[in-house]
This record gives sequence, C-alpha cells and structure tokens, in this order.
Amino acid sequence: MKIGLNMSGNEASDDKAAQRRRLQHTILNAKKGDWQARDLLAKEFHPLLTSLAEKRSVDDTARAKYFDAGKIGLQNAAKKYKPTVGPDKFRIFALDFIEASMDRVDGGGGFFSKLFGKK
Repeated sequence: MKIGLNMSGNEASDDKAAQRRRLQHTILNAKKGDWQARDLLAKEFHPLLTSLAEKRSVDDTARAKYFDAGKIGLQNAAKKYKPTVGPDKFRIFALDFIEASMDRVDGGGGFFSKLFGKK
C-alpha cells in the first residue's frame, strides 16, 4: 500500500509556498515546546499516523498505542528538526521517527533500520 506524504488534503486551495511556510512555523514552534504547535503538527500528520497504525494492527487498542507512539515520534522529529532542511524533507525525516516509535511498541527499530539493517 502506498502512503502519501502530503498530509493536508486542501492543496488545491492553498498556495504551496504558504503551506510550506505554515508547516515550517509549526515545526519550529513545536521544537520550542509550544503545545498548540504540537497539536497542529499532530493534526497535520493525522492521516499518516492513522494509516501507519491501521497497517500494523486491526485491534483498536493496539492501533491507539501505535498512534500515540507515532505522535511521540513526530514530536521527537520536531525536536531534531533543522530549519535549513526545509519542511518538505521534514515529512520524510519524521517518517523514520514515527516508524521507530511505533516499532518500540513491538520492540524493533525504525523505517531506515528496516531498509539498511540494525546497527
């Protein structure tokens, strides 16, 4: 199954540059510890988090655990974010943190450790 990394569904109505600026602003504020920005970031990535959690389990309780772990991974990615990277690459960068957090529920690594093996 292919999971799109474009989180918001309103790209046709929004200017892409403005959308990137908003995402960068949200990420930087989440990095500083702003709770509203963390909430906005979780809302922005909600479709991806839900899709990844559903892919891992059909049980509602387990899905909730994966989803919560994914939000923690997303917040960790925001903490490690460097503005020079840009918000477009943050989506891929965050995917590894999200996957790693979800894998910790099962006791594994992240997306890149699956691709390249564990160290």
